[in-house]
Amino acid sequence: MKTALIISSQVAASRVGASASAFCLQRLGVSTIVLPTTLLGRHPGWGAPGGGAVDASRLSDMWQAIAAQTIKIDAVLTGYMAQAAHTDLAAVIIKALRKANPALTVLVDPVMGDHGKLYVPEVIARGIKDRLIPLADYSTPNLWELGYITGKPADNPQHILRAARSLKGRTLVTSVPKGGQIGAMLCGQKSAAQVSHAKFDNTPHGGGDSLAGTFLARLLTGHAPYDALALSTASIFEILKMAQAAGDNELPLVRGQEALTDTEPLPLLPIHKDSP
Repeated sequence: MKTALIISSQVAASRVGASASAFCLQRLGVSTIVLPTTLLGRHPGWGAPGGGAVDASRLSDMWQAIAAQTIKIDAVLTGYMAQAAHTDLAAVIIKALRKANPALTVLVDPVMGDHGKLYVPEVIARGIKDRLIPLADYSTPNLWELGYITGKPADNPQHILRAARSLKGRTLVTSVPKGGQIGAMLCGQKSAAQVSHAKFDNTPHGGGDSLAGTFLARLLTGHAPYDALALSTASIFEILKMAQAAGDNELPLVRGQEALTDTEPLPLLPIHKDSP
């Protein structure tokens, strides 16, 4: 069994951050260790969340205890960073784990903004961009985050490819439109492919966290990257459909957990240099 370390937010009553990604990884057979950058009662979108950031010194202390267990860690997933020092600590941990295990898989979900603006302080966004993205084997920005991180436009497939290929490793770009649909594009240096599905007007928070966890789980359980894209995106789409049909305000991950394992993959559309 593979083991993934998650460095992200922990939210008690909302299926976001590590509360979502850890469940997806576990349901697909990957053991998880969580270093919580926050301890919150609920998603801030519902109002005062309760709780707050976990000080980086306490996280470091927790990490020292985990490291003393000599657990073989196969992957790291980073998500929401609540302090600038969290990005520094995450980089130190990744470098140490990669030294111990050169086959370590690192996925950075650069949770920083959308719709034209940052929703974390700029010092945190810069830390993610400058310290964590260069260490990533895979990163999962949305379209706006891709543009912010690279300083390049990301408004059509060719611009997305150009921006993604300026980064090290593979980039899974979310919130990519295709006609009246939406989906994700996985970009490598020599190939790229997109999957798309119906677009909803409103969806619960946590879809990006769940996709990152599900995609990483598929990689760790032996799927090739583009197969992991098709399977993981299909799974989260099915769970979003379930939420839409029931009017759920939170992702129904437990109720819809069979979608994580049993959903048919979405069709892959290869992206070529001359794609419109």
